[in-house]
Amino acid sequence: MEPPVQPTAAVNPLVRRVLVVLGTGAVFLLLVALGLGLAALLSPGDTARPEPVVVRPPPPAPRPEPAPPPPASPPAIVREVARPPPPQPAPLPEASRAALSPGALTLPARLRVRREVIRAIGALKEDLGQCPADPVQRSGPQGRAALVLETESLNNAVRVVRTTLEADVPVNDRFVACARQVLAGKQLAATGIKPGVKLRVFLPLGPTGNSISLGSASLAEAGGP
Repeated sequence: MEPPVQPTAAVNPLVRRVLVVLGTGAVFLLLVALGLGLAALLSPGDTARPEPVVVRPPPPAPRPEPAPPPPASPPAIVREVARPPPPQPAPLPEASRAALSPGALTLPARLRVRREVIRAIGALKEDLGQCPADPVQRSGPQGRAALVLETESLNNAVRVVRTTLEADVPVNDRFVACARQVLAGKQLAATGIKPGVKLRVFLPLGPTGNSISLGSASLAEAGGP
């Protein structure tokens, strides 16, 4: 007769499976719980952010009221004292009065008279052409030489009163002497000039001292600039 089978020997494998299943489920649940807790820890929560503090400048200090202007002082009374009239200048002597008086000819009139006098002297070229014309040798171009006519105005003319030579270089003395004889006492046409005006006509001599350069001639009042 076989011995009876113990019930515990048949139950153990089943219990063992149940325990394995329960253990596996417990481990799974534990892992799920740990995952959820870890996810809760890693996700940032809504934290309250502090509002920024606005720093406002203090209100400006009130400006002091400007002091009222001082009262205007009454205007001073200025009394004008009558000054004596300045003394009258003493009359100038006749010589000083003549020196200060303006010239008798204006610049346009002087230019016109010069042009007419040069034209009148040019009309005497045939007489002047007969004067000796030997050239004079000079050491250099420096220096000047001119035949000066002292004239006095008449009615629409000027009369040659006398002639002089102003030269600091050699000239043809024979030519100068002949030219002075030709021009002495001549009346040269000059319109629009009142009588009694004394004029000086400067006739430069050529570079060889034997001719007159009418193109360079000039005219000035006697005693004037």
